[in-house]
Amino acid sequence: MALKISLAKWAVQQFDPPPADRTLRLWVKAGRIIPAPIKIGKTWYVEPGARHIAEVMAGDRLVNRLRRG
Repeated sequence: MALKISLAKWAVQQFDPPPADRTLRLWVKAGRIIPAPIKIGKTWYVEPGARHIAEVMAGDRLVNRLRRG
């Protein structure tokens, strides 16, 4: 089982500057972070390799598939 980090630490690793805490919580509730974070107590935890859904979807765009040939 992989070590999970807090949502805030993940955001610092993924974005510069990181999104606001409220934005991160909205992303969690909307299912925009894959794999989904888990809430323990008052803190959200996420796998270090998690991605925002926009990054996941960008990899599957038609133009990217055409470029790969």
